[in-house]
This record gives sequence, structure tokens and C-alpha cells, in this order.
Amino acid sequence: MTFLNRLRPWFCTAVVIVGLLEFFYEKIPLLVFGGGCIVLFAFVFLFPLLSFYTRVIVVVLGSSSLLSIFLSKTAVPFEEIIGGFTEMAPLVALLAAVSLLGIPLELGRYAELFQRFYAGVRNPAQPYVISLLISYILTLLALAGAIVPSYYLIQDNLRKLGLEQDSRMETTIIVRSYALAIIVSPVAATVGITVKYSGLSWVQMVGPVFLLSLAGLAASIVLEMSRAGSRGGSAQNQNFRAVRPSAVSLHRLAGFLVLFLGVVGATLILGSVCHIPSLSSIALGCLLATFIWGLISARRPLLLERSFSFFSRDIIKTADQTALFITAGFFTYALEAGGVLKIIGNFMEVAAGKMDIAVILIAVPPVIMFLAVIGLHPFASGIIIAKALQAAPLEFNALGLAVALMGGMSLSFVISPYSVLVLILSSLTGKSPYRLGIRWNSAFAAVFWGMIAVFILFVARMP
Repeated sequence: MTFLNRLRPWFCTAVVIVGLLEFFYEKIPLLVFGGGCIVLFAFVFLFPLLSFYTRVIVVVLGSSSLLSIFLSKTAVPFEEIIGGFTEMAPLVALLAAVSLLGIPLELGRYAELFQRFYAGVRNPAQPYVISLLISYILTLLALAGAIVPSYYLIQDNLRKLGLEQDSRMETTIIVRSYALAIIVSPVAATVGITVKYSGLSWVQMVGPVFLLSLAGLAASIVLEMSRAGSRGGSAQNQNFRAVRPSAVSLHRLAGFLVLFLGVVGATLILGSVCHIPSLSSIALGCLLATFIWGLISARRPLLLERSFSFFSRDIIKTADQTALFITAGFFTYALEAGGVLKIIGNFMEVAAGKMDIAVILIAVPPVIMFLAVIGLHPFASGIIIAKALQAAPLEFNALGLAVALMGGMSLSFVISPYSVLVLILSSLTGKSPYRLGIRWNSAFAAVFWGMIAVFILFVARMP
């Protein structure tokens, strides 16, 4: 048993490698089958370590997947079924890559570079607003690569202010700023999907969507300050410590820029020039930035030691997240192989022919969110719904469709316990992904969906 426990971290590491090699799948079909065998083997040996709730979810999703394939009218080859387990292996790789990125961020103490923004705060609203804007701006530039940097710098600065550690405050800042940034950023996959299926360019929709994004930031601030007020968190009973900004060291600033710009630059080059899929390009970008930082820093031995420790021991802490990704990926594959996704598309097509298009568009975000909560990736459901609406016999406003699709996909990242955003924060905080997603962010999701509905009703009446 002890020997098996020692092997389990390497099972997780093997899944990470399978995910990093995703861009070879189309060129080497055998790699898909081999990767599926590795992922399935790892899942079997990780299952005993899972929490009770995670076991329930993976059993339900796994059973539903097998039932969907069994009831399929078309025969599905065995090698394709095994290959289906690799569907979300790239997300496991991304989870590991951003965790490694956290090592140099911690060693470099880069949160001190942002202390001057927190100097002089006098009431509970200011730290939240400052942190939300910092995370929002970083996400605009680095997307998923900004999750770990944002978390570490915000957590450290809030602690120095003397605020009681509050995982809810820290994580809602990251989650909501991420969701609101990915409907604006031109490098976000949500925007790319929307541009493709709405017929609009990024320039055509960025103005109104940016205003909607800012309105979402304001809604998040109001919600959190209302919650703080209801709990007695007024300016008078908050004991803030004075924060004296540290002198900006050029060496430390250069190290942060190497990491941050390294993630952004490597991701863009790998995605745009090398045409590597987005998740793999982000994961590889994080790894490359971490490696380059290690080469030019004086802490390379410590970085290597901590990295080896992560893969040989600490990666086992992500067993729940890894199992959820594996099962959710297979579930997505099974829905497609079993023809369920086609049925969903046909239903949307029929509904679009009988109802007002504005009502259909308003219903798109909750449909995408519901499918995300049960395990279907929002990109997949967004594409299916977009194709169904394009085939419908009604004319629709392109901007309304764009906002419906982007809003649904971004809010799915907020509440879905399977989203990479929630699972990364779950691994950093030790909190349940269900608490981080559904419990702490459902109110915000409902409010922002209301804003999306008002926006769609307004633009749907435009010529």
C-alpha cells in the first residue's frame, strides 16, 4: 500500500504529460488511445483518495456517460471510447502549470510591488475595489495565467492590511474579475467563439461589451459591500494596519515582468504562431515562463527542488480536481458520441422557431450554465447553441447573440465546480469547488444574468 501511495503522484503527473501533448493528437492518432489508457489507469488508482462528494459526482457522470454510449444508435469503436478520457487532460496540465507558476511568485514576494495601491485605505470597500481592478487588468492580459499571480498578490496585501483572512473575499475577487475580463479580452477563447458565430469583429462589439463588463464589476462591489454591511463590517469596527509601500526594486520588478510577460508572450506565440490549442498554449506558457525565471534568478536550485516536490508529492492534493476533469471530459465525449448533443441542438432549433428571439437569447446563459454544472464544458455547449440558432428560421441581433454566448460561457466559469478557474482556486485554498462556485457566486451570477437580459432586450429592438 505504501508503494502504491508513492506511485499515485506520478499517476497525476502522467495525466499532466498527456494533456501537454494534446497538440500531437491529430498527427498521431495512436497517442490518443495511449493517452486514454494512461488517464483511465490513473483515474482507477486515484479513486480511493477522492472525497465522498467527488466520488458521487464522478460515479454519476461516469454512469451517465456509459449509458449514453450504450444507448447510442451508432457503434462507437473501443479505441475511441478509451481516447475519450483525454478530452480534458489539457485542463489537468493547466492546473499543474499554474500551480508551478505560483512557486516563483511566492519566492519572489512580488505582492510587495502592489503595496502602494493599498496604502491609505480607510474603509472596507477600498481593498475590495483595488483588488478587483488589479485582478481584472491582469486577467485582460494573461487570462488563466493571471489566476495564481492575482491570488497570491491579493492575499498577501489583504493580510498586511490586518483584514481577517477570508477565502470568500479573496476568491470572489479572482473569480468575478476573470469572468468579466474574458468577455472583453481579444485573446480569450470566449471572445474567439463569439466572433466566429456571431459574425461580428472584436472591434464592433468591444465598446458595448466593455460597458457591460464594467457594470458587472460595479455589481460585484455592491454585492460584497452589502454583505459586509449585513455582517456588521463597517469602517468603524475595521482595524486596518497602515501599509507603507516597499521601495520598488528594479531587480524584483524585472523578475515579475519576466514571469508575467513571459506567460503572455509565450501563450500568444504558441497559440497564434504555432497554432497550439489554447489550453495547451497557456499551460506551456506558464511552464516556459517559470523555467526562464529559474534560469535568470538566483533561486534556481530552490525552484527545481520545489518543482520536483510538487510532482513527486504535492500534486496528489489535486486528486479531486484531476478526477473531476477526467470524468467531465469523458462525459462531454459520451454526449457527443451518443448523439445527445445533436438532440440538444435540434431542441434549440425547434424552440427558436416558436418563441421570440429575444427570449431565446436571454435563456442561452442559464442553459450554458446548467450544462456546465453537470459537466459539459461551456465552450462545447456555446458552440452547439450558436450553430442551432444560426440554423433557426428567425433573424436575430448579432450583438445580442454575442452577449448571450459570452455571458453564458463566462458565468459558467464562475459557478461550475468543473471550471478550471474554480478548481485552481480550490487547490490553492483547500475549499470545496462547490462552495467556491455555486455557494459563493450564485448571487452574482443571477445579478449579472439580469444585466445581460436587460442588455439583450435593449439591443434586440435595435434595427
